[in-house]
Amino acid sequence: MPFVNTTYKLDGETDEEYAKVFPDLIVGCAKISLELGSKVLKLPFPGTAEACREISKLCDGVPWAVLSAGVDHETFIGQVETAMECGASGVIAGRALWKDCISLDGDVQRTRLEEIASKRLREIQDVLDASAQAA
Repeated sequence: MPFVNTTYKLDGETDEEYAKVFPDLIVGCAKISLELGSKVLKLPFPGTAEACREISKLCDGVPWAVLSAGVDHETFIGQVETAMECGASGVIAGRALWKDCISLDGDVQRTRLEEIASKRLREIQDVLDASAQAA
């Protein structure tokens, strides 16, 4: 059964208030999804290593992947490292790979994808490989 949980900042909620509750929101989404029978989870980075560990414990063998959720690549690499160290199964990297590569000029875009996005993908793969070797 597909189930998508999304979390957004409430109207009137400050960035600080939202950041404080975000880990619990993502853990709660994972819990609801698992209770509804999800067989794999794709979640934004829940904000802390503790929240990652809690999700892994809740999953009890159900794989979960951390989404790039539009953060910059350097931030995403750190999130991937933390999530993998805390039990994530993998990543789903979209905008963190290619958002800086979009161009109206096809040649520029191709060059950026080859030089920027492919390098970023290799960096993510290095983190995943290191995690697999540590396991």
